[in-house]
Amino acid sequence: MFKTQYHQELPIRIDKFLVTFLTDVSREYVQDLIHNQLVLKNGSIVKKPKELVSRGDIIEVNTIELKKQHFASISQEEKTNLYNKVKIIFEHKDFLIIDKPAGLLVHKTNNPESYSLVDIILKQYPEIRGVRDKHQSKEAELQERDGIVHRIDKDTSGIIIMARNQEAFEIFKQLFQDRKVYKEYICLVRGHLREPHGNITYPIIRSKLDHTKRVAVMNAKQSGIKERTAHTEYWVDHEYSESSLLRVVIHTGRTHQIRVHMKAIGHPIIGDILYGGKLEAQDTNSLPRQFLHAHKIAFTYKGKEYSFISDLAQDLNKYIASLQYTYLQ
Repeated sequence: MFKTQYHQELPIRIDKFLVTFLTDVSREYVQDLIHNQLVLKNGSIVKKPKELVSRGDIIEVNTIELKKQHFASISQEEKTNLYNKVKIIFEHKDFLIIDKPAGLLVHKTNNPESYSLVDIILKQYPEIRGVRDKHQSKEAELQERDGIVHRIDKDTSGIIIMARNQEAFEIFKQLFQDRKVYKEYICLVRGHLREPHGNITYPIIRSKLDHTKRVAVMNAKQSGIKERTAHTEYWVDHEYSESSLLRVVIHTGRTHQIRVHMKAIGHPIIGDILYGGKLEAQDTNSLPRQFLHAHKIAFTYKGKEYSFISDLAQDLNKYIASLQYTYLQ
């Protein structure tokens, strides 16, 4: 449960107060929380966004229920569909290269009923059971991260590595920590960028309200926030009437890094409701998921170089085909 107290003399609307206090969320997001009865004032449910907050009032947001909404279970039919979409691109005695479909978690959430890539791979490769970080938290134990050395978001499609034994896990863990794994993505963003090539280096932290979200910190030194270095590099490949197709390389591996950085520069990813906000939620022509695909991964393992590519997912190709193309100058 997130809790704070209002200390100002003048009363203020509760939605305005929360937006001012929690600078990483929109007013529409706060209003949705209120309409879903997730906001309390002095222990009572807030019924309207315009309800006033006075000095001394205790404001709470039911983050437990908020998390439950993110951890919804799926049907057996959906599980079967996702199972059939998973592809093994390459099989090595020490690791697997997998093409993950959108809509599939990499590992379980705190909901034991959630369904993940680990569940699927364990059926075919039971030896990955127990291959994991030996110092992981109790929460990670519940989430069954066997074989997982890195992640991509549930609604991001594309390429991922899974370790088949503990030795390989430790090697890949070090490769990722040393930033020796090349990770290239394809994404479609709103609008046209000023430069055809650029670097985004805003630090990324957790949202104060919703720990499933991340925030880019524009002025970390002034805010006193401990920096979490993040570096995203992009190239504009194509421009369409209202969007741009980018090739993106991440030099660090922060959660939601590309999505957060694109939002920070004013070009959210098409279909990304979490970070694109009201525009993406209301756009009936948009995708039901973010236009983000893990396209390429490359690394050196035990002295041998490996490079793998995942073709753009079918739903993303279909969406691109519907756009009006504009040639870059």
